[in-house]
Amino acid sequence: MKKSPEGLKKKRLIVLATVVFVGAAALFGEKGLLELYRVHKELSGIQAFNRSLEKENRELEEKIRLLESDKRFIGRIAREELGKIGRNEVIYRIDEPRAEDTRP
Repeated sequence: MKKSPEGLKKKRLIVLATVVFVGAAALFGEKGLLELYRVHKELSGIQAFNRSLEKENRELEEKIRLLESDKRFIGRIAREELGKIGRNEVIYRIDEPRAEDTRP
């Protein structure tokens, strides 16, 4: 029993349509390759953010350790952040001349 050319064309068309449909679903579907790529990029961004947070946490833990044990560090922080001065320190303040004071 020989198949007619029209029957073969119909089968080929059905197979081609099925392949195109499955390919489109694999590429553009809810769990397709494009979605996988988007999720992978999002994951990379989140991992980079986590690494920066871990670094910040280590720095803060070191600062806490120094604040609990190092008086010189506490004094430096007080001077830098609070504008305090230590014993036997003198602050010189030099004001910039105003425009009206610089007349020829």
